[in-house]
Parts: sequence; structure tokens; C-alpha cells
Amino acid sequence: MAGTATLAGLQAGDHVCVPFSGAGVRTGLMESFVRGALDEGDKVICRTVQDDPHELAAALAGQDPRIRDALARGQLMIGSAAESYLAAGHFDAEQTAADWRGVIDRARDEGHPGLRIIADMSWATGALPGTDRLPWYEAEVNRVFAGGFARGVCLYDRGTFPPARLRRYIATHPGTVEPGDPQPPQLRMRHTTEPRGLALTGEADIANRAALAAVLDGLRADLPGDDPLTIDLSGLEFADVAAAAALVRTARRVPGLRITGASRRLAGLLDLVRQADA
Repeated sequence: MAGTATLAGLQAGDHVCVPFSGAGVRTGLMESFVRGALDEGDKVICRTVQDDPHELAAALAGQDPRIRDALARGQLMIGSAAESYLAAGHFDAEQTAADWRGVIDRARDEGHPGLRIIADMSWATGALPGTDRLPWYEAEVNRVFAGGFARGVCLYDRGTFPPARLRRYIATHPGTVEPGDPQPPQLRMRHTTEPRGLALTGEADIANRAALAAVLDGLRADLPGDDPLTIDLSGLEFADVAAAAALVRTARRVPGLRITGASRRLAGLLDLVRQADA
């Protein structure tokens, strides 16, 4: 089914944008995502717009007989945007981002090894109050996914969003994948415990600049305490000047923060940025 290769390659902690075309592709992406969650015991949340939640549940159950039991047990939750993103009658970006932390805590308490979230974002095409805050929300929620327990897929219909607007939303995700494309997200960001801090892998550039900035800006708040933090760049294959500048600013802002593992090229770029900002 279309999209299987794309979503099968995701890992806990990933947050990706998937531009798509056609309701059949959207349903296929959701089905493959749910199937992967059930295979591994994860809790999974689906947010739909164009389908009634009951209709989507029936469609998914037709593909996998485990769906109905997962719904009954609460392992699978299917709801509408009106019940989640727009529950207040408008989009409250700050509250919605904060609410995901509670959802993650509940999934942990229920004993699930992980949480998977897939959402059709077509609700944001209208003029409802708060939708102008969607780019901020998409960038900010990367702080939640950096914890490494949840993975999220945001589905954006190319037939619904104007190209310029879609590009803006894409840029707030660490990675963008196409249905059927097995490539991993461009950038992966994970909070670490030994040492405490953040590990970056992949490529940091204009395509994910807002996502990286949000995670760096929230690093001390997300990892509170007096012990020093470390940003591990050993898995970072490429960083542009703006990404290097964001790293340097973070090192200056967070007392005791260390940046380790930079390649020779990246270390040279960081030094140049430090000197230019001195």
C-alpha cells in the first residue's frame, strides 16, 4: 500500500511532514502507521478531518482485524480535529503543544513502549482563530518529540494548502518524506542521558532551521538541573552557517554547555562563527 515504506522507516523521536495527494494515499498512510504501532505494542493516536472518526475506524478495521480490539483497549485512539486541535473553538498553539506532554506521560503509565501520532492537518486551511500560530506550534512541538518516546507524522494535502504556505509548514519539521520514499528524516534530534544533553544526526540546514532553533532554545527548560549539558554532533553530517550560528548562540546562553563530536569541517565552521560574533 502506498506510504508503507515511508512510515516504516521512522523511529521514536521523529517528527516529519508528509505532503500527499489524494484521500486514498492519506488512508493508506494512516493504515500503515497504525499497523506498525500495533506490531510493536505502541499506543497510537489518529487525528482525522475529512472522514468521520467512525468511518476511518471501519476503513482501518477492514485492513487489519486487530483494529477493533485496539480501539476497545484504548491502544488506538481515533478522533477529529474538532476534538483535539480545535477543542477550545479555536487553535490554542501553546496549550496544544503542552498537552502532548501529558499524553506521553499517560502512554508511559499505561506501559506502552512508545507513542505514535498521525494527524491530517487539513483543519488549518480555514480562517479559524489561531491557525496563524501553526508554524510556531509545529516548530515548538519538536521539543516534545526530542524526548525520544513519541514519533509524529503530520499529513499535509497538496490539493488543500497553497504551495507557499505548505513550504512554510514543511520548514518547521526536522524532516520531510514523500509517500513511498524510504529515506529517513533529514535531521534527528534526541535528548540524551549519558551525557545529559542533545544528540544531532543527519543534516541541519534551511529545511529544518525552525525545528532546530526551537529544540536548542528549549534545551535547558527541557533538561532542568545544575549539571552541565552536552550537544553531541558526532552524527551530524552537514550543518549550514545558520545552524552553526544557532549552536554557538546556545553554547553562550547555557552555562557550562559543551559541544562535542564535530567533524573537522564543522569544527572549523563553528570557530569562524564564534570569531565573527565575538
